[in-house]
Amino acid sequence: METHVPFCGPPPAPADLWTRWTLDPVLLTALAVTLALILWRVGNGDRTRPVLGWILVGVMFVSPICAASMSLFSARVAQHLVLVLIAAPLLASLLRGRGVGPGLAAAVFAALFWLWHVPGPYALTLQSDLVYWAMHLSLLGSAVVLWASFRTHVGTAPFATALAAAGTAAQMTLLSVLLIFSDRLWHPWHLATTAPYGLGALDDQVLAGAFMWIAGGLLFAGLVASLALRFLGSHRAVEER
Repeated sequence: METHVPFCGPPPAPADLWTRWTLDPVLLTALAVTLALILWRVGNGDRTRPVLGWILVGVMFVSPICAASMSLFSARVAQHLVLVLIAAPLLASLLRGRGVGPGLAAAVFAALFWLWHVPGPYALTLQSDLVYWAMHLSLLGSAVVLWASFRTHVGTAPFATALAAAGTAAQMTLLSVLLIFSDRLWHPWHLATTAPYGLGALDDQVLAGAFMWIAGGLLFAGLVASLALRFLGSHRAVEER
């Protein structure tokens, strides 16, 4: 029975990492089609934000970061954080109209974020390209909807938006804490992949949790603080009228 080779290939040795560009023709075609759709969607509007988001998405899958995620869980988490915290807000400008509420968007994003980082589903992404792409497309898609919801409702429902952002910060912080302080390895795949990088598998898991805590938890905490100040400012302005 043949062993499945993950989409990003087998785990690379550190010396080979920068030679591991993913130039899969289906991936490159999908990226080209997506760029054409973005340009069509934007029309004569400002293309800067969505095109920058598209570039970041391409980098996450074409560059050696894709291969690194086969060796290091921390690299996979870093890849996901770039997608959901940087690329997604840039792409969110493509979604126009009212859309879903921030609470629902945050709940769906949280469910998918936990789903794809716990042991069972994570292991399936290494065994099936279909599951691998289901993970990334659902994470990125739900994050785009989340950020679009924030953009749409921040002016009309700042309190609900702040609560949704606070909930997102809380769930990402909780997951990161569980990763950091667990004495059990969540993903046995990495038992055989981290040593060439000078890391034990549990050390790699702690690093992944730290990335998630710092990048995810603190970013959303800052967003909550910003929204709270905005809400208090608008409330004070109304009282002074």
